[in-house]
Amino acid sequence: MKNKAVQSKKLILVALSSGILMHAAWADQCALISVEQAGNALDFLKPGGTMVEFCEPCGDKDFYSKPEQLITDIQARQEQEYWSVKANGKELDLAYTFVRNAEGSYLNVSKLANCPSDDVSVGFPASSPVK
Repeated sequence: MKNKAVQSKKLILVALSSGILMHAAWADQCALISVEQAGNALDFLKPGGTMVEFCEPCGDKDFYSKPEQLITDIQARQEQEYWSVKANGKELDLAYTFVRNAEGSYLNVSKLANCPSDDVSVGFPASSPVK
């Protein structure tokens, strides 16, 4: 009986660890990027622009419930051999960042920057008001 309890606890620990690792795998798709991808992102993320952070693989469900953020400061910085992009002092994962275009739609910045990303939308229409 004691062996079964120990085996069950090990199985639960393995399952929890797998879930944590799976979440970690989704967490950073386009946070550390090439200099070219950072340059491409900066072409679209401009001070005065509007962005929305929305992580579908993390479980976010309703894009339009996420708040708009006015971009006041944008920068790219080198992190050893890779680059990262910061907006308003916060590092971004381009896969979960959407920027508003002139027509009012929101486009995924990883797609605009040519950074491969999985299980994220290309964009969202401006048909519903964003907070």
